[in-house]
Amino acid sequence: MIRIWLLTALALTSYLSASSGNAQAAPGTSSGPMITGTITYRAKIALPPDAAIDVRLEDVTLADAPSKLVAENVFAAAGQQVPIPFQLPYAAADINPAHRYVVRANIKAGEKLMFTSTHTYPVLTQGAPNRVVMVLHAVSSQAPAAAPAPRVAPNALRGTKWILIELDGKPVTPSSTNPAYLLLDPIGKQYSGSSGCNRISGTFQLDGTDLQLLGGAMTLMACPEPLMKQEKEFNEALTATGSYSIAGGILELWERKRVVAKFRAAPTGSPNN
Repeated sequence: MIRIWLLTALALTSYLSASSGNAQAAPGTSSGPMITGTITYRAKIALPPDAAIDVRLEDVTLADAPSKLVAENVFAAAGQQVPIPFQLPYAAADINPAHRYVVRANIKAGEKLMFTSTHTYPVLTQGAPNRVVMVLHAVSSQAPAAAPAPRVAPNALRGTKWILIELDGKPVTPSSTNPAYLLLDPIGKQYSGSSGCNRISGTFQLDGTDLQLLGGAMTLMACPEPLMKQEKEFNEALTATGSYSIAGGILELWERKRVVAKFRAAPTGSPNN
């Protein structure tokens, strides 16, 4: 694991005093692989002189375990204002192509957390990029920074049978006998459903409105070609999901700024609902 500490301002002393002395190279000096991008926020306020930025690369493969820190870079804003570029070197040997990785960031002034990322940004594996534009959100002084309140009650998502109605903006063929659907367990971390052809199941991670649907098992029944094509697109949409939104009984799965799948809530009393 690579952890980088850049000591460029005396104002960072209080922020870094509790950190371990694993100092290596400053950003931009590594010749190895790295993640790059920019950090910004929408609030119309300037960063104070002692602002420090913390960018982290985490392994989030295991659904029921804390994420694993792979690399970290803490550096002073040094008078810069957003958007602020960053570089996050990492060791190639620490990356498993079968795992899922995300970057997160926060901005502190002394010991006060000012901004943090509430959305995960996938990187490196499974088609994810190595460059990201991270939009951070202001942290209210009245609420614990480590646990931002979800904008939608989790039970509105979990325990409801969601019938698939669109994939990537295109309507799906309705079926009264075997509709494609998604059902997230109301208590555990398992999801189940149907592609309209085969049964699917797996695990999920839910943090506020951030949602990741991790692969699991699927039956192997052959179906007519339209359903097989739909099944492929459905599985791709589930894998790509990074967040969700619910309004008016409609669930949307998002990959960044794109809706990859849309569902409607099944009527009360439907099987599994």
